[in-house]
Amino acid sequence: MNKIIKFLVLGGVIFLCGKHLEDITITGGYLYAVTAAIVLAIVNSFIRPILAVLTFPITVFSFGIFSFVLTALMVMVMDYFVDHVYIASFWNAMLLGLIVSFASSALDKFLSRPKRVYQPEAETRKYTDYEEVD
Repeated sequence: MNKIIKFLVLGGVIFLCGKHLEDITITGGYLYAVTAAIVLAIVNSFIRPILAVLTFPITVFSFGIFSFVLTALMVMVMDYFVDHVYIASFWNAMLLGLIVSFASSALDKFLSRPKRVYQPEAETRKYTDYEEVD
């Protein structure tokens, strides 16, 4: 259920970026923005890890700044596969990638609920919060 909510919200973020940023155009409406979010997730799942391994020395040498370039490249690959999304330049792809990444991180933080652990020795509070590390 959280994945569906995440794709719908990220589709909304992409749609709003298409409405408010000049050089990013989404011609088909909200449905194509959600499609773009799904394609971006697939591209980030399959292509980005390969490129991250191949460009690891450049990323280390640039102190991680090159990861922004990888983000922009993934957005440009998404632009290539989704017909109704047009991104005019590399810098606009980088901006869209940063906005979507920030929104995705915020959404993950919002959707994740803290787990509860039972502690029988504590009488006033039987459960304590902890965050699960993936």
